[in-house]
Amino acid sequence: MARFVLVHGAWHGGWCFAGVAAALEARGHEVEAVDLPCDRPGLTVQDYAATVGPRPRSVVVGHSLGALSVALVDAQTRVYLAPVLPVENAYDECFAQGFGGYVRDELGRSYWPDADTCAAKMYPDCTRERSDWAFARLRRQAPLDAIVAPLGPGDVVIATCRDTAVDFEWQVRAGRAHGARVVELDTGHSPFFTHPQELAGLLVRLA
Repeated sequence: MARFVLVHGAWHGGWCFAGVAAALEARGHEVEAVDLPCDRPGLTVQDYAATVGPRPRSVVVGHSLGALSVALVDAQTRVYLAPVLPVENAYDECFAQGFGGYVRDELGRSYWPDADTCAAKMYPDCTRERSDWAFARLRRQAPLDAIVAPLGPGDVVIATCRDTAVDFEWQVRAGRAHGARVVELDTGHSPFFTHPQELAGLLVRLA
């Protein structure tokens, strides 16, 4: 039995991992999906990591922007899923061409202005039913400064081949350049929605 801690990316919450959590639990593993305080302005990656807490006996999985927080978490294994990696110039280089469409409020927090934009840009590989369901649950994402933190052979990058948010080639290149093991997954940016069973199986193999 393994212990998994799942850490979401921008706009989301622990709810986004429900399908993966169920698949992992059905295999006999323990799962916790953390809710980061992403809509609170003025917090840092260090604050987010403190919300997760030390997890020395767990496989800690960070999706997208959540990868920055996972980089600072004491874990048995750190897995970076479709990640914004904690490397130099990440925000300038990581995003896929054409990704965007979110706007910002008076506090600088980003959010998706309507369900159509969210479906087209955030969830292009999901059904519209799934996209609308997720859109209704998204929160605003406060500005978060990127960090640089070491990666190593014990860290795993799951690079998502059909990602339209974080560039696949950048995921692979940055992961390898900084010493992490890179595993490819033939999905878009949100495999917890589109391929929960496949993602759960991969996580179990990496545990």
